[in-house]
Amino acid sequence: MKKRNAALIAAVIVCGLWPSAQAAFDENLNYYTLDTVYVEADATKNKFGDTLTEQAYYRTGGDVKVITREEIEKRHYVDLTDAVKRIPGITFANPGFRGGEYGSSTYANNISINGDSRVVVLVDGRRVDNITSTRYGSSAASGAKTMVNLNQLVSVDSIEKIEVIKGPGASAYGVDATGGVINIITRKGGLEDRGTIDLSTGSWGKHVYKLTYSGSAGDDHSWRYFVTANRNMSGDTKYKDGVTGANHTYNGTAYKEEGVNFRLDKEVDENHVFKLWYNHQNGHDGYPITARDWRYWNEKDWNRILQGTVDGKFGNEVNPGYRNLFSLDALSGSYNAYRHNDWELSYTFGRENDMESFVRLYHQSHYYWGVDRYPEWVDGNGNFVPFPDGKEWPDFIKNYPWTRGLEPSNVRNEKNYGVQVQYGQAIGKHDVLASITYDKASNERDSYNRRAQKMIHIESKRDTVQAYVQDKIHMTDDWDLTPALRYSHYNTGKADSADRNGNITTTYNEKVSTLTPAINTQYRFDDTMSAYLGWTKVYRPIKTSDYNTETPNGDRLRDEKGNAWTIGMRKDFTDKFGMSVNYNFTKMSNAIARYSVRLPGAADFKVKSVNAKEDKKSFNVTADYRLDDHWSFGLAYSHLNDKWKAQPGMEFDPELSLKSNSNVNARINQLRPQNHYIGNVTYENGKWYTDLLINWYTGMNTEAFTSRRALVVDWNVNYQVNKDWDAYLSVTNLTNEAYENSYWSRNGLGAMPQPGRQIMVGAKYNF
Repeated sequence: MKKRNAALIAAVIVCGLWPSAQAAFDENLNYYTLDTVYVEADATKNKFGDTLTEQAYYRTGGDVKVITREEIEKRHYVDLTDAVKRIPGITFANPGFRGGEYGSSTYANNISINGDSRVVVLVDGRRVDNITSTRYGSSAASGAKTMVNLNQLVSVDSIEKIEVIKGPGASAYGVDATGGVINIITRKGGLEDRGTIDLSTGSWGKHVYKLTYSGSAGDDHSWRYFVTANRNMSGDTKYKDGVTGANHTYNGTAYKEEGVNFRLDKEVDENHVFKLWYNHQNGHDGYPITARDWRYWNEKDWNRILQGTVDGKFGNEVNPGYRNLFSLDALSGSYNAYRHNDWELSYTFGRENDMESFVRLYHQSHYYWGVDRYPEWVDGNGNFVPFPDGKEWPDFIKNYPWTRGLEPSNVRNEKNYGVQVQYGQAIGKHDVLASITYDKASNERDSYNRRAQKMIHIESKRDTVQAYVQDKIHMTDDWDLTPALRYSHYNTGKADSADRNGNITTTYNEKVSTLTPAINTQYRFDDTMSAYLGWTKVYRPIKTSDYNTETPNGDRLRDEKGNAWTIGMRKDFTDKFGMSVNYNFTKMSNAIARYSVRLPGAADFKVKSVNAKEDKKSFNVTADYRLDDHWSFGLAYSHLNDKWKAQPGMEFDPELSLKSNSNVNARINQLRPQNHYIGNVTYENGKWYTDLLINWYTGMNTEAFTSRRALVVDWNVNYQVNKDWDAYLSVTNLTNEAYENSYWSRNGLGAMPQPGRQIMVGAKYNF
């Protein structure tokens, strides 16, 4: 198999690589060869070699990558995950299907940067998370920190750039951004009226429709507008099973998403601009939970598994094939859905040394619901659900007397709104930037409790004030020093939590304030070499539901605290070859996890939510080489490592095992690849562009994954037919690799496979 995959990759490189070039990780192209790309070239780097974007004034050094509009156009990304996954040090843990609204981080599209899931996501510099959200687990101990699904934010066509800042140098965006920041910069209209129609179709009945239109109005063209509309849909995906090696359909993975985006800018002059932005996204996806364990997919094992659940045997270890019961969700029509309506109104009233002074108002409304539509495994008379592939199933499911099977069983209504004011002023060698943000967030949740047999309503409210000031001091022409200070105030007006029996506990008026400093510096040795160093204090408040989380000693969980450092260097050896290297270290004195601990006076260990010590390390190296005007190559390597230690007076279980499903966060080194290699080859020649992306993951634990390594290859080709038309082909998972990137012991190996080989063909019309 390995030889066949290697031969296929080699054939693609030799025979398929005709078309267009850009360095794999060199996001700084300032030339555009395609008539279809309507962006204005600007300065791409400062004297330190840092990539410049609209938000660059926040940074002093750091490991930064930018995905440009040109790259998005040429590589035809369908969603944000497609774009971001090619950046070194970024990993995703998702279950292999589109949704993720299961109330657990196990079934969510979780993102981490340099192994740290404390990642802040922004749109035009504004945070898009809701601090009261519980979508990815009600407790901070669940391991999900980001709380944002990239694929549900905005359409790719509405994006001008994607700026990824790795490491604690991103602390300007929040003291909880220790992993880094993903900043999505939206497009605005140009002088001329232009539009695009982009249609593509491919494997599994997947269809993508995209429309954009932009331009200007007024005698002086001071009004700029940009409008997008999109629809993305797919049938059930196929995958290669890592356990059996066979190809299967992943039932319940079909989805449909659509949205519209609108941006209107009024330019009074270059320093005074009004902006109105509106975004609507909605989606509907299946609810498969897990893929089947095909080793036990037969009527005999089906009845054995059902009898095991009657006997209290839940989980793969005690009841092999247990996850097959969850196929009832997919086969019975369970689904999740979401609807987002967000807007922003801002006024920029100054711009000095690239620092923007502005005031903005924003409102976010995110609504999620799910229908858990499946028959009970065992009815009141003790009868088992018939085997879904048996002759009794069609009549059974057709005539089943649904009770709650048609109504939402899980509803979340998350809202937040606020105001932000920012002011920047250059004073001699000092570039001083200050901002203050007030945010008011709420989360109302209704969920069906099977024990109480009723809907349980809980809600949380939290107000936040964030104030930030930094001084970028130009010590010399070659040295910048940036001290900064953030004030954070969190006020929980109300926090509900419910136990397994539906009993509700309410906490009121929890307040906390903190000051977190940071300092970053950068030095230029010459035009080809620079280095940076940064430190920040880490502070992340617990979730509102953590107020009542059960701990070993009965005390309340404490907010996450620690320190984070980053150091890095870049060197251009020639005008065609450059390298960068960086090291990140985060030392948490108060990290939150689920861990097996010895209870006071007890003889054994029991899983509890705890505050623990955590040392998180990452190392990254990137190399870019441009051979000539046609060929470019990029290589990158990332290594991640976590180490958890008990605080004084606490004893961790020395025989911790992945088979204990509540220890997911604590065993993170075994639940992700330790090493991530990326290779990228691009070729450009005239109207042709092609790109080959290779992601190689190693160091996985075979207790959690079906293989210790995975080689995932993506390939795309773009051909400019004429000035109006482009045709393209893209193939993801070219070799049809069987792999997973998420695990839960209860479901067993291979329960969350990634999609198999998918082919998409499309055409884009420019008018």
